[in-house]
Amino acid sequence: MTDAAASPVDPVYLVDDDTALRDELADALAEAGYAVQGFASGEAFLAAQADLPPGCVVLDLTMPGMNGMQVHTALVDRNSRHVVVMLTGTGSIATAVAALRTGVVDFVEKPVQLDTLKECIAIAQVRRMTVAASREKLAAARERFAPLTPRELEVVYGMMMGQSANMTARRLDLSFRTVESYRANLMVKLGVRTLAEVVRMAIEAEIKPSGPIVDE
Repeated sequence: MTDAAASPVDPVYLVDDDTALRDELADALAEAGYAVQGFASGEAFLAAQADLPPGCVVLDLTMPGMNGMQVHTALVDRNSRHVVVMLTGTGSIATAVAALRTGVVDFVEKPVQLDTLKECIAIAQVRRMTVAASREKLAAARERFAPLTPRELEVVYGMMMGQSANMTARRLDLSFRTVESYRANLMVKLGVRTLAEVVRMAIEAEIKPSGPIVDE
């Protein structure tokens, strides 16, 4: 982690109402090579967040107005690509566990030890890049299914459930030959030769049914 912290790649956003601490951390992190931007409140950060490059948000848990957990929840609701390291002087174990379960990378207790904070930021950078890579892979997988019609996607979902052509035909109220035709067409569109390849690609793309599924 030391090497990652020594070669920062993501910007760091300090969100803390304590001006002295915010300035102190900003100066120390900037000296270590990080691009740092400070915000005096969660509301101020959220107002700017959509236009900020993805990075690590060092977020104080206890602030006037929106607290750190509320800001983090807002980021999750926005499907933000920022990752969060929480600062706390009063956080309980229960709060820490709840935050970690919702995606906070780590907690750093006040008074802040710079080396500890830098290590957490480095871990957050790795987390962000891993999530970004996963999102890109998912987007690429879904793009391959874009040419398929809604009915073809329903046929694909039947294949994912292990349904035979006859079972899918009954579920969709179609003839066996029609389902077979859909299967052949979608395999051409996807550029594959086997049903197993279709299923593997569909799992990677997280294909879901467009309507209710009736169990056979």
